[in-house]
Amino acid sequence: MAQSVPQWKLHYDSAQTLWNVNTEKSLQLLQNAEKIALNDLGIYDENYLAIINDLGLAYAQAKDFKKAEHYLKQNLTIEFEIYAVTDSRVLQSSCNLATIILKSGDDLRAKEMYKDILSKSHSTENSATYLRAAENLAKAYQALEQFDSALMVVQNALSAQFSNLTIQNIYELKLTEGRILRKNKNYEEANRVLNTLNKSLNSVPPTFPEIANAIVVELSLMDIEMGLYGKAEKNLLQLYRAAKLMPLDTDGTLLTELTNGLAYIYEKLGVYDKALKYYNESLKSCALTYGNNSFGCVTIQSNIAGIYLKQGQIKESIAEYERFIKMIRQFSKVNNTVYPVALNNLATAYRQNDQYELAIQYFNEAYSILEKKTLLSDDLAATVMNNLAVTYALKGEYDRATAYFKKVLAIKERVFGINSQATLDVVGNLAIAYWALHQYNNALPLFQKSMMLALKEVKYVFPTLTETEQVQFYQQQKENFERFNTLAVQSATAHPEFLVYMFNNQLLLKSLVFFTNKKRNTLIHSKGQEQLKTLVNLIQTKGVQLGHFYQMPLTELESFGISLSVMEMQIDSLEKVIRHSMKNEEHTETDVEWKDVRQSLKSNEALVDIIRFRKYDVLANKSTTSSKRISIGFTDSIYYAVLITSAETIDHPKLVLLKNGASLEKRNLNYYRNAMRFDVDDIVSYSQYWKPFEEYIAGKQKIYITADGVYNQINLNAIRDENGKFILEKYDLYSVLNSGQLIHRKAKSIIDFSNVVLMGDPDFSSLQTEVIDIISKKTVQYESLPGTRAEINGIASVLQRNGINSSVFVNRMASEVNLKSVESPSVLHIATHGFFSDSRVYLNEKVKNDFLFHSGIILSGTNMNTTNENVTFDTDGVVPAYDVMNLDLTNTDLVVLSACETGLGKVENGEGVHGLQRSFLQAGASDIVISLWKVDDTATKDLMIKFYSYLGMQYSKQEAFKHAQIDMLHIESNPRLWGGFVMISGD
Repeated sequence: MAQSVPQWKLHYDSAQTLWNVNTEKSLQLLQNAEKIALNDLGIYDENYLAIINDLGLAYAQAKDFKKAEHYLKQNLTIEFEIYAVTDSRVLQSSCNLATIILKSGDDLRAKEMYKDILSKSHSTENSATYLRAAENLAKAYQALEQFDSALMVVQNALSAQFSNLTIQNIYELKLTEGRILRKNKNYEEANRVLNTLNKSLNSVPPTFPEIANAIVVELSLMDIEMGLYGKAEKNLLQLYRAAKLMPLDTDGTLLTELTNGLAYIYEKLGVYDKALKYYNESLKSCALTYGNNSFGCVTIQSNIAGIYLKQGQIKESIAEYERFIKMIRQFSKVNNTVYPVALNNLATAYRQNDQYELAIQYFNEAYSILEKKTLLSDDLAATVMNNLAVTYALKGEYDRATAYFKKVLAIKERVFGINSQATLDVVGNLAIAYWALHQYNNALPLFQKSMMLALKEVKYVFPTLTETEQVQFYQQQKENFERFNTLAVQSATAHPEFLVYMFNNQLLLKSLVFFTNKKRNTLIHSKGQEQLKTLVNLIQTKGVQLGHFYQMPLTELESFGISLSVMEMQIDSLEKVIRHSMKNEEHTETDVEWKDVRQSLKSNEALVDIIRFRKYDVLANKSTTSSKRISIGFTDSIYYAVLITSAETIDHPKLVLLKNGASLEKRNLNYYRNAMRFDVDDIVSYSQYWKPFEEYIAGKQKIYITADGVYNQINLNAIRDENGKFILEKYDLYSVLNSGQLIHRKAKSIIDFSNVVLMGDPDFSSLQTEVIDIISKKTVQYESLPGTRAEINGIASVLQRNGINSSVFVNRMASEVNLKSVESPSVLHIATHGFFSDSRVYLNEKVKNDFLFHSGIILSGTNMNTTNENVTFDTDGVVPAYDVMNLDLTNTDLVVLSACETGLGKVENGEGVHGLQRSFLQAGASDIVISLWKVDDTATKDLMIKFYSYLGMQYSKQEAFKHAQIDMLHIESNPRLWGGFVMISGD
């Protein structure tokens, strides 16, 4: 008769089965097993000891470290009574207990235990226990920032003579060695150790994916610390994507470090939404591994507080930092550099809250700790001193600020190198301090260097960023350039070469996002990029779907199981693959500079580069309620610098500074618009927008304009001078997005008429749904446009007389579906209603880049709309700028938007107008004709027919457009009838 299985064993075996499935149930079964085994077996039985040991480990898995320590101590106490202190079972149990103590955050106690274990296990052949203790002792030393001791432990382990030491053991120790060297900022040696290990790992089987992944993380963290964000991001994202398919490790440590690293990258780049996403994911992984209240998790929460601080949530950040400092004291971490880091962060928050004295108190406390630890030559000390100096500068104590900034710069240059990106902030800060002290000879070279470093960072980082990330990154960087512009114009008399630097900066920055993305599209459509084209097509499909879903209520989306955030993440992930691939495909290009642009200009040509910026200044704070003595930063004054370049400007461009920017953008712009709207003779705009710099282009016929700010919202051609002559009659104006376009401009070429698409007079009764004004709740009535039918037919006839056939879409055929089905026409002409309003398109509260839905055109609709996730088109007839970006206009020579207000949109200084015009250009069009105000139907028809007549006579696009407008002017001088349209070149 078979002997029955003991009850304690049934509970114990069941607990083992549920160990990784249901921790709570497993704990309950182990507790039952312990009670039964205590009665049946007694405390000295090996099975009982195994049960209480596993109880301790189970509580550790449940993150209840207090109970875990209780049971493991109980187990070890009994074993001490039974076995010798060097017995492998005692050593293993001691190692378990020390590991729990280390995880609970008590690094000091864990360190002493591991040292004791090592001294007793070294003489045995129990290599597993020895190596485990060595690795964890190294972790404890690292947590205490005793890196030399940590390195000694690992190197002793590597030299230990164990007969059963495996190749995996050696690899793990080498990985730990590389990690310690990286944390100790010995980057050269760390790089050597990790790359040697990686090479060895890949040379012969077996492979160890966990170690390989950890090497990637360590090398990436080192790249981050060196400021190589693009490289680190690429490697971490590849590993992150792989982790989504297959878990990286068992305890989540690697995933915690990986996501924390990604979050730090995006924080540094100013992409705060992504930084928060990855910090929160890192926190979740940390909590699953160590528990919510572990020191590592609280540190991540502190990082999140830093994001909130940068977003202006100061009080919330202060509360979080104070909680973090309390936790540090609780974990006895006051001797760790984490403590001065926390003090520095809290002081920074106090400074942003204008509590300067309190901020200085905490900065000085952090400084004193670093001084006692002899770390005043460390990068952390540089960070504290830099923040302390900024605080003194805000108090107006520039001498003290300057002294600290000089120390910081010396440390940064020694640690990272003279021209490292890590010195960017302090170089700029020291320049400001010298400037405030009127030591201009010291300040100006530093401002110049800060610009060099900023440009270097932009060039390195920009290609790998998605467009959304680029905008956020640029918003963070643009203040450096605006500040430099103030200094450049103030110093122009004594140092005119600074105008060249200012021009070169703008040469890179103006329309930087646009041209970076246009370059992306060009490279993708080049030979041998089929794989990338597939990704682009997938992005476009998902982008169209996403735009459609943005226009649906969230409750409706939820009913279909559609998640906007998931779709956004999918598109972002696909785009990241493209961006990093494009970085690999890029060839080094010679930087274009002012002298290159000047040399490209002919004797009858001039370039007018308009740069908008806020004035930067140091002012005494007159407020009686604030403790801030000095207001240092950007004022509410808006300046427009007009830089004029011609063949005669040998050494530098000429400067005309318009200090009345605020008036130009408000009062004068309103006057200009009202004059056009009410047919009033405009006697002001010429003196405000053109006359101040006209003398510098005297004798020139062809004028290239790169607009900025308000100059994107007016048509200079339609302004009349003091003698009643329009600028259109005096000059040939060419609007370009960037001065660099002049260098690569093509010789006069005839427009491509091989594939002309004409679309107009849509059937507005076919709109799938009524267009409702979201604010007034009234139906928007779109009247039929018979003039556009005559316009389309007239253009088709003109082209036909020149032997050119065109595809004509009118009435119901002038539909959104047909527009989105057109593939790269050579000419696309659309005559219909346009709109510029934030109340035409319904958007749910989760929409991104909502301004792309505020401008658009109206076409015929269909009944093809669907909420299926496989939907191809949103076909209601309302086509916002968002949808236009997904058109295929790769080889389109010209787009004409013969509709009202198609040139309006969100004016982004330096980037032009985010709206229809930009969307068509970004979709691939070379040039575009757009309107700035509501245009007369009949006059528009006549203008456009004349335009195409001149094109048919083999005039260039710009020449044909000017001739058409001149003809209209001779018929009717009122600029409202012909001056609403402008041509912009995107090539």
